[in-house]
Amino acid sequence: MRTYALVLILAATLPGAAAAQETVLEARAAAARENRRDAAAQSAYGHALLRAGQYREATRAFQAAARLQRRSAEALYDVARVAFAQGDYRAAQRLCRPVERIERDATIARVCRARAFLVWNRSARAFEELEAALQASPNDYEALLALGDAHRLRMDVSEAEGAYRRAAQAKPTSAEPHLGLGRLYAAASRRDEAVRALRRGLELDSGSPEVVYELGRLLGGSAEARDLLGRAVAGRSNWAEAQVALGDALLAAGDHAAAEQAFTRAIALNARLADAHAGLGRAKTAQGQHEEAEAALQRALELVPNSPGTVLALAALYEATERPERAFEQYRHAADLDPQNPRALLAAARLALRLERDVLAAGFLDRVLAARPNNAAALALYGDAMVARRNRNAARDYYQRALRGEGEIDRARVQRALRELGGAQPRRQRQARPRPRR
Repeated sequence: MRTYALVLILAATLPGAAAAQETVLEARAAAARENRRDAAAQSAYGHALLRAGQYREATRAFQAAARLQRRSAEALYDVARVAFAQGDYRAAQRLCRPVERIERDATIARVCRARAFLVWNRSARAFEELEAALQASPNDYEALLALGDAHRLRMDVSEAEGAYRRAAQAKPTSAEPHLGLGRLYAAASRRDEAVRALRRGLELDSGSPEVVYELGRLLGGSAEARDLLGRAVAGRSNWAEAQVALGDALLAAGDHAAAEQAFTRAIALNARLADAHAGLGRAKTAQGQHEEAEAALQRALELVPNSPGTVLALAALYEATERPERAFEQYRHAADLDPQNPRALLAAARLALRLERDVLAAGFLDRVLAARPNNAAALALYGDAMVARRNRNAARDYYQRALRGEGEIDRARVQRALRELGGAQPRRQRQARPRPRR
């Protein structure tokens, strides 16, 4: 697995759809060279470059196509697409002006301005343009897709859903509306719906870097996730965020050395990406390289001081290097930064129990149970704390509640603990015996 992962990271060979994408890019490059006066060939090459994240080259190809199509708003809009993809508001605004000069109130000009406003995170102004565009062209695909994105940025789930579905009807072969739905549902914590939407996008466009990236992130550390994220970085080798996601998946799978390679590559692409430094710190911690791990995590915190994940990783490092008081401090800090996530408090409770500090462990667990009374992991750990206090009845009660609780636990361990207490299952009520007749 490690060799395969490293091959993916370094893109020495391109698996499956990524290899096909590279073939398409090469073919379109050849066609563009052979047909320099053919606008369609230049445009197709530009789209392939944009898909591969080669933004400067994509701009040149789209500009070449626009020069061959005098006064084509669509060709000029393609040039602006690169700025949208890069998140560059000033460039987007500048590149929309030639589109506007052809016809300021045309649908495509309004969509271009709306996209620029979305890059600037000004959804209210984007809505003004999109409403006018859709009044003139109710089924315009680009306007509907932009409308879905605008509503998604505001987390207006029902409105975004409606716009994306109308966009999918306007262009049934496009994966983009399904990508938008997947991102929408993921942000709304509707994971199963997000996965279904992204799988539909993958059916329509198996080589889309964005679709494979978003789906890979949702599938966690599974083998499928690693394959998808490997395809994402192979298809777009300069994508630092995808390298981080691949590193996370490899780390979850226990392939620490390959994860380190992915995070290192991400840092080479973007040295200011805090998640890459944090990931590198976690990978180094897992390999026992503690000094390097601490340096990486401190660098991540310099870039983003209040990152709960990085603070949690630093706490784990302090725990691994037998600095418990500093670990407890960071676990508390991580819990304060992300109060909806019980991971830090649970980790702190485990450390306290390992150090035979059951009162401290109970304090951490009380915080979890105050917000989530049925959290199975916290209830199981509370059972451990009661065992440490030799309170068998209370321990039995907590273990039984843990088996009925919410979330994943090591059920076999809890059941074994119950058996050791003499009560693996809740006691059955005895049936009342009939009284003998006198």
